[in-house]
This record gives sequence, C-alpha cells and structure tokens, in this order.
Amino acid sequence: MKLRILGAVIAAASLGAAAMAQTPALQDAEKPIRVSGLGIKVSDLERSKKFYTEVLGLKVGARVPAQGEAVEYLLGLTGDIRADTLIVIRKGEVKPGMTEFGNIVIVVPNGRAMAERVAAAGYAPAKIVDGTNFVKDPDGYTIELYQRPVPKPAP
Repeated sequence: MKLRILGAVIAAASLGAAAMAQTPALQDAEKPIRVSGLGIKVSDLERSKKFYTEVLGLKVGARVPAQGEAVEYLLGLTGDIRADTLIVIRKGEVKPGMTEFGNIVIVVPNGRAMAERVAAAGYAPAKIVDGTNFVKDPDGYTIELYQRPVPKPAP
C-alpha cells in the first residue's frame, strides 16, 4: 500500500514538472506589472469598511460598483488605486477556515499604540506588547501590525 501511494506521489510530481517544462517563457505583454494586494471576503461589507478605514486608517480608493449597492471596496494608504498596495474587501460568505490563510501585514510606526486603538474599538487582541502585534478584523482575519525594528546605531 505504501509503495502504491509513493508511486502516485512520484507520478504526480513528474506530471507537474513536465507541465512546467512545457510552459513557454513569458512575453513582455504577459508579464505581471506588480502584486497589487490581496482580496478577502467579508460577511458585512460596511462593518469591515468602517474597521479598515476608521480604526486602521486606510482610505477607500474605489467602490464597486460606483453607483448602487457596493459589493467591494479597494482600500489603501493613500486612496490611489494605481499606487497603493490594496486590500480588497468583497461582500461574500466567510466559510469556516477561510480566515486562517495567514495574515494581512500593515506596517505601523507604533505597534502597541495601534493595537490599543483596535482594542478600544472593540476588537481586543489576546495580548498587547511593545512592537509588532496581532489583532483580528470583524470576520476573524489576522492583521499583523508590524513595527519595524529600530535601526542599530552606526559604530
């Protein structure tokens, strides 16, 4: 039985390698321009927009559709969707396990201060420390409030 499973794993790996070998080189017209950000489904679009804008300080760069009931918001630091790294929040069902993909990283000047702000808004993290902190958004997605280390003084 173990040999059969091992054989299946080796065959699958070989097929994957063969598919990669047959993939033609990217042409300039096909090459990605940049990684723009990430998109997440949220159970309550307006509640999530309020959390990301009023609590974390992001700005709405676009609302989709522009008229009528919104189904998604493009959020960033400046509101310029062409320049910002975006968090796209979309109205949808948040299924069990969906929020466990990893975490969203937002660089902040003071991780403790931002974590305390998030806690004061009703989203208390398990603990608050000096430096980088981890908080949860309204749907349970983990937000890493990354505080860059203080540079070492020159010798």
